Amino acid sequence: NVILCCVMDKWLPAQGRRGRAKARAEELVTGGRCQEALELLQREMELEPTDITLRGYRAQSYAGLQRFKEAIEDIEVVCSRMPNWPEGHFRKGKVLITIGQADEALQSFLQCLALDEDFTAAKIEMRKILQDLLSPVPENVKEGLEESLWISPQHLQSKMLPVNLSTNVACSQTSSSAEMKSNEKLCHESAVSDVPKPIEESESTESMYLRRAHSVQILHRVEKLVGPAGLKRVSSAPLLSSQDKGALLKRKLSSTEQEYLGIEDGRSKHKKPDAEQYLHLSTSDRSIPENLIDASDFECSLCMRLFYEPVTLPCGHTFCKSCLERCLDHSAQCPLCKESLKEYLANRKYIVTYLLEEVITKYLSEELHERKKIHIEETAELSNLTKNVPIFVCTMAYPTVPCPLHVFEPRYRLMIRRCIETGTKQFGMCISDSQNGFTDYGCMLQIRNVHFLPDGRSVVDTVGGNRFKVLERGQKDGYSIANIEYLEDVKVDRQEFIKLVDLHNQVYSQAYNWFQNLRNRFRSQILQHFGPMPEREADIQATPNGPAWCWWLLAVLPVDPRYQLSVLSMMSLKNRLIKIQHILTYFSRDNSK
Repeated sequence: NVILCCVMDKWLPAQGRRGRAKARAEELVTGGRCQEALELLQREMELEPTDITLRGYRAQSYAGLQRFKEAIEDIEVVCSRMPNWPEGHFRKGKVLITIGQADEALQSFLQCLALDEDFTAAKIEMRKILQDLLSPVPENVKEGLEESLWISPQHLQSKMLPVNLSTNVACSQTSSSAEMKSNEKLCHESAVSDVPKPIEESESTESMYLRRAHSVQILHRVEKLVGPAGLKRVSSAPLLSSQDKGALLKRKLSSTEQEYLGIEDGRSKHKKPDAEQYLHLSTSDRSIPENLIDASDFECSLCMRLFYEPVTLPCGHTFCKSCLERCLDHSAQCPLCKESLKEYLANRKYIVTYLLEEVITKYLSEELHERKKIHIEETAELSNLTKNVPIFVCTMAYPTVPCPLHVFEPRYRLMIRRCIETGTKQFGMCISDSQNGFTDYGCMLQIRNVHFLPDGRSVVDTVGGNRFKVLERGQKDGYSIANIEYLEDVKVDRQEFIKLVDLHNQVYSQAYNWFQNLRNRFRSQILQHFGPMPEREADIQATPNGPAWCWWLLAVLPVDPRYQLSVLSMMSLKNRLIKIQHILTYFSRDNSK
């Protein structure tokens, strides 16, 4: 994250330097340049000897150089001094894997996940270990495996349960004093065992599978002691009471680690410790001088305002969520470095950078309050359904009739997204006009569903709503807007209503016969696109727009859009029925010829 790195360098230069050193050391170890990583970490430890986390990185460097004694010493110091630091247990597991102790490494990864259930790297390492343990065994070593399961040396049996896991099992599952003593003895024998030796590269296939069998034996022993759900409870703290959580965390640590722990009962092990708990920083160390706090350090480079819902891209650059979405409407590239974001756009996961948001909330609370106020005002303005209503200039739309849209222009991508975010899910549809940009009459469309395509385009499923008349036109961010008033049919009195019903029934029958007499190919296409013809309604004046079948028929009739628009603008159901009757009569005569 470029923003956070710059702020870190400005506010906490020493911590920023150490952070870069740790990242560099991680790269060197991964690349096999462990000696360079060790020298880098040694220099940093001379500058800041109190930073215990540096030992965790140094331990991996030692392990890469096969200096296993120093590696174990470093990682034990880290875990004992900082027992609530998930990464410490994770790095311990990495060191144990390097020296060939997969069982103990699995235990360390479990402790890491017990402290932070979202630690993805620990889950990946656990998956690798379990895949190795549970992968199929070749036939030629089955006999040796069976013997190892039943006739194991005494020193292997004493290490069948790793230190921490056996402590957990013994303390949580035994009910009698005899069982308690037996398990305590087992834990003691394992705790005093020597530092394990690394796996030799020349290890035979058979010995590798024998070692795997020993690991499987451990898992069987644990399952027998704790039951089917025993291992699951190691990372199922949400099912425990707050008092049990603290006790469970204590039980997962060895006796040496418990001397340094001092955990109060009731502390949730799933609560991620903050930076002060990790690095033991005092309040004075964490205070930031006011002259270093500058709102301009947290400005979006697109809108030049304080970050609101900041989203960080894979390249490290950060933008407001809405600003980023608007940029991606035009091009699938980072606005600053031009790195391709096609895969990022396809996933459509705009996750807010929580840490950056928390920093802004803590140190720029007044500026953030003002920024939120502006955002609320802008959202309220977009939510009005009579003023500044967004207008999609495209095709004719009718009340109750489906209108699927393929949205690809950046301006309309923005418009559709705003309609969804504000909650209105409505916009106006008009056809184009050479003089005014779009016609004086149109129909509101209600968004029912949106299917986003990987490249940012979308297929929008809409259905027609109320008709409207345009009072005033305008532009906003590239798309048209308008002040509108809605149209309603004028209702007639009783005598006129009887005549209107007769005309309605006559035109409906005429329309139904016309549709049934169409060729099968045309009729199937209409049914596929517009659905079946609506039924005759009991009360033809029940809705502001009149019977639904009129609009369905007007949509399927092959007439000029301007003629359809004239029918759409009518506020008299009688006149609308007469217009439709004229069209049907014309087509009937044409078919007879």
